[in-house]
Amino acid sequence: MSIEKIIQFVQSSQYEQMNSTGAKIHLLRQVIGEYQSSLGLQRLEWTEHGVVGKFLANKHYDMKNPQLFDLLENHGVLSKVVRIRLRQLNETEKLLLQKFSTAGNAYLRFTPIRGIGGHSEEELSVYRKNLTNKNIYDLLGQWKHYKRIYSSFVEQWESIRNLACKEMLRTNQHKVTLSVGKLSVVIPDPNIDTDAAYKMGGGKLLQRSGKINMEQVRLYAARGYFSLSQVYEHLYVKNIQTKYLLLTLISERNMMEGLVQQNNKYSWINIQSEATWKE
Repeated sequence: MSIEKIIQFVQSSQYEQMNSTGAKIHLLRQVIGEYQSSLGLQRLEWTEHGVVGKFLANKHYDMKNPQLFDLLENHGVLSKVVRIRLRQLNETEKLLLQKFSTAGNAYLRFTPIRGIGGHSEEELSVYRKNLTNKNIYDLLGQWKHYKRIYSSFVEQWESIRNLACKEMLRTNQHKVTLSVGKLSVVIPDPNIDTDAAYKMGGGKLLQRSGKINMEQVRLYAARGYFSLSQVYEHLYVKNIQTKYLLLTLISERNMMEGLVQQNNKYSWINIQSEATWKE
């Protein structure tokens, strides 16, 4: 039944409309970003439209510094802040750690047949040319319009895909060929117990096969195991990428509130930890 809904969604042109509106949203964000960049403003708020544009600089760090791993290991938290990457393990290690692994969450991949669901590059080119005649407020209005439509399509599509994925797993089907394309159940790498991996191979194994989770690092810093300044001494910037965000003021407010709540959580943990250390 769920698989039939996939076919219906694609054949009813909703899939094509979803991709088309998604492409227009991307194009509008690019054009609005170019406008804001010409003004030299990092943040620009269009209050009457309830929209804000902002350029964010994302720093990408070298997370494989041996001194960073040593710091975390010396403070007894290395296995708590690292996630093992399966592809970095040899076959013997995979076999030994198999019983200490839990399956990742499966998801469904849809591959349409050629010519279905795509957007016309020619149509987008014409659309972009038409945008040059629009003022910034028209552009913002179109972005909000297509954003609402796209979100509705995506929500419906994700719901159908999730149900179809559960159905395929239940019937032990991992690949299904349809008239409109192919469905494939993708099972991510399993989650490996890092405590077990550490006991087996120590810090060297985790350094070779692990990826540091900075959120967990911040959590243990808040608990008083070490300071974030100690961590950043061993973090080297590989590159800085600038990203342009275009979002509603409500979304920005929710984002900021989430950051405030997260910082408050870390502050509370830090206060509680300091009280415990003093006992």
